[in-house]
Amino acid sequence: MDTQRPFLEPTMFNFVSDINCEVAPRSVFGGEGGVRKTPKRKRVITSVQRRAANIRERRRMFSLNEAFDELRRKVPTFAYEKRLSRIETLRLAIVYISFMTELLEK
Repeated sequence: MDTQRPFLEPTMFNFVSDINCEVAPRSVFGGEGGVRKTPKRKRVITSVQRRAANIRERRRMFSLNEAFDELRRKVPTFAYEKRLSRIETLRLAIVYISFMTELLEK
C-alpha cells in the first residue's frame, strides 16, 4: 500500500488532542492483565457559581447586542426593511466597507 500517513510522535499527539479539546481516557493495568479506566472527577458547580456565570453571560450578551445595534445604525439600509439579523448585519457591513474602500481608492 502506497498511502503515506504522517507519523505523529506521542508528544505531538498530545498537542493535537489538546487543540481539539479531546481528552483520551487514561487507563491503568488491572491485577489480572485487564485494563480499567480511571474514574473521572465531576466538577461540582454550586448555585452561587451558576448564578454568577448566568449574570456574566447576560452582561456579555447585552454588550454584544448593543454592539450589533450600533453597527445596524451605522450601515445604511432601506427604512422599510425589517430589523436585520446578526449575520445579515455583518454581511451588509462587509459589503458596505468594501464599497467605501473602493470609493476611497478611486
